[in-house]
Amino acid sequence: MGVGGSKLIFSSSIEALLKVAAGRVKPHTERALAALRIGPPHKLEPAYAAADWAKAVQLVGADLFPNVEATQQHFEVGRATVMQFTDGLVGRAMLSAAKLFGARRSLQRMSNSLRRGANFLQSKLTIIDEKTMELWLNDASGVPHFYAGLLSAGHPVIPGWPDLITVKSQDGDACVLELKNSI
Repeated sequence: MGVGGSKLIFSSSIEALLKVAAGRVKPHTERALAALRIGPPHKLEPAYAAADWAKAVQLVGADLFPNVEATQQHFEVGRATVMQFTDGLVGRAMLSAAKLFGARRSLQRMSNSLRRGANFLQSKLTIIDEKTMELWLNDASGVPHFYAGLLSAGHPVIPGWPDLITVKSQDGDACVLELKNSI
């Protein structure tokens, strides 16, 4: 947890979400994001409250994917955010490293990766069998399907990356994602 117990999402995560939304969301969503001080006319801050980021995920998801359930909206926003992030220099470097490390080792290092985007996220990978793993997240800020979507972007780019990623359970803010290789 951050200074004073604040749960913060860093600007790199906000910036990727804003790039997903840019030129695609309706004016009322832009105004709602602006009310959170996320996006124009506001300058990008170094960090944002996790609750505001989660609200931004919900707003962008509802706008871009209106014909599906909220959980699927969050999943799609998570996936789109990673795809947007990997278009940048740092994202491409991280993707190259994940390919080099391999799927399992990259997933085992997920806490390190997640902490680049937030000050409070922790994870633990549990190997269930040769095709199934579980990833526990200490705090998904009410949008666990965003994280499932975020992880889903690894397939088919990273060899051996799970192709079925679902939210298995939730306990307060914590969640367990089930990661399966169906092939």
